[in-house]
Amino acid sequence: MAVLKGEGRVPMIFGTSALPVQPNRNAYIARPDVAGEHPTVIIAHDQSGITPGIKAIARHLARYGYSVIVPDLDRGSASDGDGFEWAVSDLADGVESARTPGIGWASETRIAVFGIGIGGVPASIVAADSEVGALVLVGAALEAELLSAFGGALLVLQGTDDELAPADEVRDLQKSLGRGEWILYPEVGSGFLDESAEGFDAAASADALGRITGLLDQCFGEATTS
Repeated sequence: MAVLKGEGRVPMIFGTSALPVQPNRNAYIARPDVAGEHPTVIIAHDQSGITPGIKAIARHLARYGYSVIVPDLDRGSASDGDGFEWAVSDLADGVESARTPGIGWASETRIAVFGIGIGGVPASIVAADSEVGALVLVGAALEAELLSAFGGALLVLQGTDDELAPADEVRDLQKSLGRGEWILYPEVGSGFLDESAEGFDAAASADALGRITGLLDQCFGEATTS
């Protein structure tokens, strides 16, 4: 793994590694280069896979004190057929990895799941089934039944031009659910957070990353700076 110092609160380390649970599939991992069990975020990427932009998001969160696990939900290639089942299973393996005793750098209890794009549905399923503390959805596919089943902290960040979740449907879902923080960024689509995506929007992305870090800090306590 490589070590990177820079903005944020702590130095961080990152790279691709096998998850500590069978069948030991690969994941991109970014985590603080500071001793301790850190609050952990499991990211469900979208159909583009683990892009340079997804890796940048993971490293950003790691600099702010969070251990981040990004399972390769495509299993190294474009998924079809069983792709959705793969995604749910491999994302659940990411949560189980964080809860593995003795892993050293992840928290067994302070866990969030973060879904981007079509990763929003498997993220919502795993968040509810695994009873994690927080669910973050960005430019994501949204399903009312799944969100209703999740009882933790909720942050939903969408664009008004998002085809996966039209703005009117997002507003209706927010009203019916009646909880969580919901933001609609004007005139951006589903790829606004990922700097390697065609629809990247720097201003919306910066604001979203700040809100995500803020929610995680609120749920799990601000990471140590030492």
